[in-house]
Amino acid sequence: MENKKVIIIGGGVSGLTTAIYLRLHGYDTLVLEKNAVLGGACIGWERKGCYIDGCIHWLVGVNPASSTYKLWKDIGALSPEVGIYDQDDFYTLDFGDNKVFTVWSDLAKFQAELIAFAPEDEKQIKKFCKLIKRFERIDAPVEKPVDLMNIFELCKIGLTMCGDYYYVNKTSKISCGEYAEKFKNPYIKRWISEHLSASYNFMSLLYMLAHVTAKHGGIPVGGSRAMVERIKQRYLSLNGAIRCNAEVERIDVENGVAVGVTLKNGEKLAADWIVSATPAEHTLKKLLGGQFPVKKIDDRLQDRKTYPIYTYTTAVFKVNEDMSSAPLSHRIHFDTPITLNKEYTAITYRNYSYDKTLKVPDGCSVIQATFSGNDDMYFWWEQVKAQGNYAATKQEVGEKALEVYLTRYPHLKGKIEVIDVVTPLTYQRYLNGRHGAFQGFVHTSKGKALMQKGVIKGLDNFIFSGQWILRSGGLPPAAITGRFAAQRICKKDKIKFKTE
Repeated sequence: MENKKVIIIGGGVSGLTTAIYLRLHGYDTLVLEKNAVLGGACIGWERKGCYIDGCIHWLVGVNPASSTYKLWKDIGALSPEVGIYDQDDFYTLDFGDNKVFTVWSDLAKFQAELIAFAPEDEKQIKKFCKLIKRFERIDAPVEKPVDLMNIFELCKIGLTMCGDYYYVNKTSKISCGEYAEKFKNPYIKRWISEHLSASYNFMSLLYMLAHVTAKHGGIPVGGSRAMVERIKQRYLSLNGAIRCNAEVERIDVENGVAVGVTLKNGEKLAADWIVSATPAEHTLKKLLGGQFPVKKIDDRLQDRKTYPIYTYTTAVFKVNEDMSSAPLSHRIHFDTPITLNKEYTAITYRNYSYDKTLKVPDGCSVIQATFSGNDDMYFWWEQVKAQGNYAATKQEVGEKALEVYLTRYPHLKGKIEVIDVVTPLTYQRYLNGRHGAFQGFVHTSKGKALMQKGVIKGLDNFIFSGQWILRSGGLPPAAITGRFAAQRICKKDKIKFKTE
């Protein structure tokens, strides 16, 4: 019998994951990517001879003992041969006037640093670090969707995670801003409320810190582009097909069944299954023309306050000096605000000198300065572009961010230049996301955690996947939902799912 054909729209981590697992089960797969390169949000590029990483700040699942590592290994993203950089100094907070502390990946060291910085908060700091330690134990299952588990698998998960659920549920209902009020020290308050955002749920901050302190989070050597290349080669080794510069205009539906796609150039392609690994809003509103509403997604799209998005404006610097001795991530606070969509008085500077395999001229370094924003930042840049000031404003923002950096590194004057500026409009153009988002909906304390199956009532032979349908998004949810999409197709076609 002829193999069934599956078209996967989107060549990011989710789409490639689905394609790999389906090839392992004999499906003929074709990945369609609208851009010239694969990767989606997991991407890197070059300017003035310097590699710029557009994604991985740290990756969950680098520890071989974690459940997510098996998934990364399946798709070729990680292996024993791939080096992992375990950051020691995860994050340095610099408030000026020698008010500086570092979030260390060693939890005991981090606790001691915080107590030395804010002895008035010693009791609360110990409680905070105890919670981080508790979250180190949490290793969410990624083997299969809950609805595909049998009773024995469900019981095992229930027994394993019953204690975890209590802490996850409790801290999910507290915002970072609310938890920050438990501290007396104004700088610790500011850090906790601003690191993600004041409305972000506290559980997300604990989850992130715990993955770093437990060594479950790290940075694959070679960065985002190298990781995508490994996944691509894994897929090609299975004789999977790829077409780049192939933008899909719509998904073709006949009598409630997805039967193929029409490309932007008018070309039609038929398939037995269609998987869309593009952002949920783009899939539902553009590719499916709004004909198949999904309440869980629509409710979130209509409530920007409870379910905001997360985006960046990033200026990239080339430094004619080796910056290996500077912090990995340095958040600098300053007095004179820089105005974008609002006034910003802090910028996070990320130093890529830790990875000597990344392409830079000899003796040089790459630093990225990031302003974190939401929908309002996107709308502001949209207005700037409409007024014809886009290029000039990008350069201006980059130069202002450079001036702040020079307040801490004055010896770099004349040795540093802006080589690129990325805005939410850049993310929108490349990713088809919502208002320049590079991840899924932000998980606030008022919002509900999202777990959407990817199936749509009234539409057969179609699945959508990607980080927009699971929790707060990111690379692990992208890969997880990609695997789940393949499992659902195999289940429907009565094929036993395997990973080897």
